[in-house]
Amino acid sequence: MTVDDLTVTVPCCEAAVALHTLWFDRPSGFARFEIAVANPVRAEHEFTADEIRAVEAILGHPLRQIVAHI
Repeated sequence: MTVDDLTVTVPCCEAAVALHTLWFDRPSGFARFEIAVANPVRAEHEFTADEIRAVEAILGHPLRQIVAHI
């Protein structure tokens, strides 16, 4: 599947811009699904590199961790 038109309307000024030209302050991503952990019992809110590798092995696909700051 290919996407020819990546134009989006941004909410700040209603301008139409190409998605690939946007600059994000934090790591961002687009995905078909997410793996979310709610109310972790430890102080850190990011997965360790070993935990990410373990989930990648289970899924058989590389992952990119993006921490949501709500």
